[in-house]
Amino acid sequence: MKYYSGIDLGGTKIYAIVIDETGKVLGRYKIKTEGENDADKLAVKIADCYLESLKLSGIAEKDITALGLAVPSSVNVDLGILKYAPNLGMKNVEFLKILKRKINKPMFMDNDVNMGIFGEYSLGSARKYKHVYGLFVGTGIGGGYILDGKVIRGVSYTAGEIGHMIVKIGGPMCNCGKSGCLEAIAGKVGIINYIKKQVEKKGKKTALSDISPDWRKTVGSSALRKCYEMEDEVVVKAINKAAKTIGIACANLVDVVGVEAIVLGGGLIEEMGEVFTPMVEENMKSYSIADGANGVALIKAELGDDAVALGAAWFTSLEENKNYLK
Repeated sequence: MKYYSGIDLGGTKIYAIVIDETGKVLGRYKIKTEGENDADKLAVKIADCYLESLKLSGIAEKDITALGLAVPSSVNVDLGILKYAPNLGMKNVEFLKILKRKINKPMFMDNDVNMGIFGEYSLGSARKYKHVYGLFVGTGIGGGYILDGKVIRGVSYTAGEIGHMIVKIGGPMCNCGKSGCLEAIAGKVGIINYIKKQVEKKGKKTALSDISPDWRKTVGSSALRKCYEMEDEVVVKAINKAAKTIGIACANLVDVVGVEAIVLGGGLIEEMGEVFTPMVEENMKSYSIADGANGVALIKAELGDDAVALGAAWFTSLEENKNYLK
């Protein structure tokens, strides 16, 4: 039996899993990044998390065949270069080379949502489809694209970045430096900015002030769900606006690339999928041309926190991907 490690490096946490060659998860471990943005120190934290996941799995480090790392950045997968990760404060870093100094295993690095949708395609809710797009809604919005089992990365390794599709010319500023991006309107940061505008400039009231007093800085998806269920006018409008905008983005996907299925995931979907998804689907169908969205499956991700790390581990286990290992 062969064993593989998958690591999900996020802006606030590191999540490591160990799987066997069938995809069964044997151990998991999570730690906070604590705002670390020094590449060497971050590599040490990743190595620590990796070793702890091995302890919980009962697998010896010498028995790990390869490791897959997923990062919140576009990635030159051929050279192991993390191109731009604003949440980590890194740009054009040979991060795989740095990590290899801490973990001496064959390894591969890719974008986190690429690996998340690869996990759902391979082992999750999208197993029966060949032409799949993943759209993950959290603080921002990430995307990943699978065609005939292959991750589509594009000539500059930036394909799939739907969060930075311009959906409103002259719209709100995005963290990427552009204005009118999908995530600046429909990601959690966009939702909160809309609510702030309603409260601070139009004098509206929101129950968020009681449920999550620091909501202007950070707010959980569960707090938004509670306010939505309370029929908080400002939150309901913000969520409905986000769902409509994501539905329009999905219609654009259908019109441009003709996907079989779109997988919705991320923290906001996990908390509010039952109200969010129907609105996305309604607008996807309304805005696609010539009933193009009819027959396109809109499905919820099912792997939860495991999706990204599991996708990275599974990717490294496949024979056809051995050439990516460094």
